[in-house]
Amino acid sequence: MSFDEQMSQAGITRIAFIRHANAAPLLPDGSKMKPKGEYGTPHDWKTDDQMRCLTEKGKAQAETARRWFIEGIGLHSNKVLVSSGARRAAETLQIMAEKRSQDDASVSIDLIWSLHPAGIAPKCEELFDMLNYGPLTRYYAEEGGEAALAEYGNIVLKEFQGLIASVADKPGDTISMFGHAVFLNAAAMQFLKMWGFSSTQAKDLTEINLGEAEGIILEKNNGVCSLKHIHCKMLAPEGVGVHPHFG
Repeated sequence: MSFDEQMSQAGITRIAFIRHANAAPLLPDGSKMKPKGEYGTPHDWKTDDQMRCLTEKGKAQAETARRWFIEGIGLHSNKVLVSSGARRAAETLQIMAEKRSQDDASVSIDLIWSLHPAGIAPKCEELFDMLNYGPLTRYYAEEGGEAALAEYGNIVLKEFQGLIASVADKPGDTISMFGHAVFLNAAAMQFLKMWGFSSTQAKDLTEINLGEAEGIILEKNNGVCSLKHIHCKMLAPEGVGVHPHFG
């Protein structure tokens, strides 16, 4: 069965890839993480990195971003909310998707462990250590960059496909995933390609620089594909806006 058929059978028409809000470089006890090279294995580094929490700035970002999430996606639209195993991603999810008195939905939460890439995609980590945050175009310009990000994105895609059947009978048409840039962009690219989006939309995706508490939205309804980049900067008094290039 193709990915498109899987999504159609499960009633999923939209996927949101949401980057966590601003996080502290500190561990919960206030100590700083060691340089990555001082850890014995990638797993040791990943264990500490997953413990990093949101800063006060990050909490405020997530609270503001809650508006675009609630208005632009809708809590009730989600079959399930998905987080990486990192505390900062889970905390962003908790703030943006918290059920409040005015909300008429209650949504379960699941994990996709590969959304946190440490120890899974060493080439991607190597590139990130060198290039830091930025759009996919920056990574594709490096030798082996596009192939490495595609390999990682397919790992996330495979884990996601294992989740589809378990949520097919739940109400809603959306799955929102909270993770980490630029790795979310890489995952979104493989989803986009497998879902039958156009080469023009793929090029548009390579240009998105996903900021803190921002989202990439892939939607396919009745064969019509759309790509949106939603973020707080585009909020207007009359409602949620999207980046004009992707609206």
